[in-house]
Amino acid sequence: MNKKRIILSSIVAAILILGACGQAKEKEEDVSAAEQPETEKQTNENQDTETTEVEEAEEQEDEADASENPQNEAAENINPTIEEETGGDIDIVYTNSDPGLTYAYSDKVTISIEEYQIAHVSNMNESAKHNFDDEDEGYVITYKLEFENNLDEDVFFNASTMMLSDDGTENLYKRIGLVNREDWLLGDKDNAGRQFSPGKYTGMQAYTMTKAQYERLSAPTYTIDIPMLEDDFNKRIGKEAIFKVPFNEDGAEKASKSSALYADKMVTDTIADKELFFAKEDIDETQKIDDVRVTLEGIQYADVKPTTAHASRFSNFGDGPLVALTAKLQVKNDSKEAIAKSLIDKRLILDQNRGTMLSQGMLEPTLYGDLQPGESEEILAVFLFRKDEFDLLKELKLQFGPLADSNAKKLFKEKSVTFDLPME
Repeated sequence: MNKKRIILSSIVAAILILGACGQAKEKEEDVSAAEQPETEKQTNENQDTETTEVEEAEEQEDEADASENPQNEAAENINPTIEEETGGDIDIVYTNSDPGLTYAYSDKVTISIEEYQIAHVSNMNESAKHNFDDEDEGYVITYKLEFENNLDEDVFFNASTMMLSDDGTENLYKRIGLVNREDWLLGDKDNAGRQFSPGKYTGMQAYTMTKAQYERLSAPTYTIDIPMLEDDFNKRIGKEAIFKVPFNEDGAEKASKSSALYADKMVTDTIADKELFFAKEDIDETQKIDDVRVTLEGIQYADVKPTTAHASRFSNFGDGPLVALTAKLQVKNDSKEAIAKSLIDKRLILDQNRGTMLSQGMLEPTLYGDLQPGESEEILAVFLFRKDEFDLLKELKLQFGPLADSNAKKLFKEKSVTFDLPME
């Protein structure tokens, strides 16, 4: 009994001591708070509130990023063949599972990038290093594509592609061996996989990059070839599909700006970077050359900076800044004559009597064959100026025509049409 009483007394004493210490501490904190100036107390309270608000805002942003940006989510490797073929360690560094990149060759034939993913490869087999310029590590980008044929006939499509660096200096290498053949984009009607009957088809492609190449890239250009009817080069459907593929935030901004530009070769072939400063894209003025309807849909003016790979092509314009004018036209041939697309004359009339300027064919999309009766074609006319000379101009007119056949014979009595162009 005495022993129990001693233990009980000790416990009670300890509780009383802890309680007293706690009360003393509370009194000290109360005194300290009372001694603080009112403004200091308010400052501390405000800081605590602001810190809490910032932390909550950051948490909300992180949650929003995770839900809105699929590339931020932890992703599985969509292409296990990379690991199988290289024997390397695979680290997925970027995934975009919903890029929203679709191109319409026509209203019934489309190609889409459904998903793309970048993997870092290290500790690979010696025999696999040739994919990465014989270096010990590198990167692989895998594209998951969808081709859709909604025509009532077969389409012939090679699914040939090219990937070009941001500055246009490097063609990156497609590696068919890094995608399982069963996962290639192939048609269903021939052994070569080129003939696609009506329907949807999915498949993958892979390109490799060295570490240095990957670190230089922000939005490379990915180009996909043109499908055809009846395996006939003269029966192509539309133009090449060209995508700017973002690797990071800078690339996303660059791709967004690029998508707003008319697709002349400065954009599609990475010949120059364009910064739009004025546009009017709802002109929609139609004039006729006999039974040929010519509609000026819109125009864009942009500051131009040639890329490293193509700077020499602009040497005739000197070292100063440049301006490009790109006009978008739609031509409908309701005549009985076939019109040679590449022989259409396009020129500017400068300030009424200052002179004329021919369009820059090297910067315009390449046009093949003839515009047959009943057919339509989108045509871009591109004009290039030194900025100091452009700033002096007060009035521009676009003359379209005369038109010619494939033998360069002028058609429709050598007539042309002229459009007044708005300027900023």
